[in-house]
Amino acid sequence: MHRLIVLTFAFVTAICPVAPALARSMEPGDAAAVRIAAPAVVSISTWKLTAPDPTGKPRRRVKFYGSGFIVDPAGIIVTNKHVIDGAFDIKVLFNDGSVAPAKALAASPLTDLALLKVNVGHPLPTLAWGHSGALQVGDPVLTIGNQLDWGTSVSAGIVSGLNRNLQDSPFDSYIQTDATINHGNSGGPLIDRDGKVIGVDTALFNPDQNGGFIGIGFAIPSSTAEYVTKRLLDPAHPLPGWLGFNLQDMTGELSAAFGAPQAAGALISAVDPSGPASKVGLRPGDILKQLNGKPVNDSRAFMRLIAEAPVGTSVRLTVWRDGKEQEVTALVAAWPNYMPHGGIMSSQAAAKMMAMEPDPGVKLAAISDADRKRYGLSPSVSGILITSVDPVSEANELGIRAGSVIIAIKGVSVTTPDDVLRAIKEAHEQGRPYLAVLIQSQTGTQWISFSIGADS
Repeated sequence: MHRLIVLTFAFVTAICPVAPALARSMEPGDAAAVRIAAPAVVSISTWKLTAPDPTGKPRRRVKFYGSGFIVDPAGIIVTNKHVIDGAFDIKVLFNDGSVAPAKALAASPLTDLALLKVNVGHPLPTLAWGHSGALQVGDPVLTIGNQLDWGTSVSAGIVSGLNRNLQDSPFDSYIQTDATINHGNSGGPLIDRDGKVIGVDTALFNPDQNGGFIGIGFAIPSSTAEYVTKRLLDPAHPLPGWLGFNLQDMTGELSAAFGAPQAAGALISAVDPSGPASKVGLRPGDILKQLNGKPVNDSRAFMRLIAEAPVGTSVRLTVWRDGKEQEVTALVAAWPNYMPHGGIMSSQAAAKMMAMEPDPGVKLAAISDADRKRYGLSPSVSGILITSVDPVSEANELGIRAGSVIIAIKGVSVTTPDDVLRAIKEAHEQGRPYLAVLIQSQTGTQWISFSIGADS
C-alpha cells in the first residue's frame, strides 16, 4: 500500500532521508503566472485537538496549517476538507500580510474539498479556473502554498501523470506532479502558465510518514474542484446520484478470467441490497461497459458520471455477463447519508474547545545531576529541563529537543515545572496570542514564542 500523506502542517518537522527530487527550473513565463496568482493565495491556520490516543492520554489543543485560494471577491476561499475538519478556530493570512477570521461555509462529503468565507469589507483578488481536461503529461505547472508554514512559496514542475487513483474516494482522478509540495500545501492551487487553477494540491507520497517531498505529489483536477465548488455554493444544489454498487478497474488478467473480450469497463465488486443496482438485478462479477451508450474505460469515470446524473432519472447500463452483453435500466437515487456540512463545528462547540488550555507538547522536570551529565549542562545553568517533546506539537516544529532548558518566561526566571504551567495558564486566561519563552539548547540561548490564543 502506498503511503500517502495529506499536506496539512501540524507542527511536525518534515525530515526526509531520501535525496530531494529535482523538478524543472523556473522559467520567465512562470514569474508572470505567479504575479497573476499569488495575490489570491492564502495561508490558513487552525486550532484542532490531537487524535484520540488508545492509551487514554488526554487530547491536546494543537495548531495546524494549510493553504487555500480565493475564487470570489466577496471572500469565498477553496481549500481541502482535511484542512478544516474538526477545526474550532480558523484564521486566514492574505498575501499582503493582513489576517482575518474565517468561517467554514461548506465541506464536500465525497471529495476532499471545502469552502471558507471571510468578511474584510472590500473586494479581494481572485483566481480563475483553468481547464484540467486539456492537460497532458509533461505540461509545465506551478504550485503555490504555505509550505511548512514558511509562508507563500512557489515551485515549478510538470504534470507527471493523470487520472491517478489514491483510493481516497470512488471518483479519484488526481493529477500527479513533481512540482515541489510539502506539508502545509494542502488546499493551495496548482496553476498553469496562464496563472489559472488546474488543480488543488492535496497529498504527497513518501514511504516515511514524517517525510517530505520526494517528487510525487497529487492535486484534485480543476474540473472536479470547480464542479464541487459550484454545488457547495448553491444551497439548493441537487444531491449526487447513486446506484448502490462498488466498482473496480478491469485488468487483462480479470478480463481473461471472466471471458470478456477486452480489459475495459468497470467490474462490480459489491452491490448494496437496498440500492437501485440490486433492484435491476446487477450483481458482483458484472462488467459495466457503457453508460447511456457511451463507453467508459475505468471505474472512477463511471462513478463520476453516475454522481453527476440527476436524481430520479433513468440511466441505461450495458453489462457484460456470462459471455454476452445485455442492457438494464436503473433509476438514479440520491447518495445516502449525504451531509453537505459534515466536518463543520458549531460555534458553541468551537468556543468550548478554545476554552481548553493549549499544551506545548513537552514534559518538564527539575534538573538533576544525572541530567547535567547526560545532556552536558554546566553547573551554572538553571531552569526547568525539557525531558521529552511530542512529535505532534509546536515545540517539535520550533526545533526544541529533549535536553533543552527553559530559563525564563516573559523575563521572569522559572524554578519549578509548575512555574511554566502557571505561566501558560495565565497567558491563556488573559487571551494573549503568544507566550515568550527563553530556552537554552545546544545551539545557544534564544527567545521562542509559543502559540496560546485564537488570534495567533
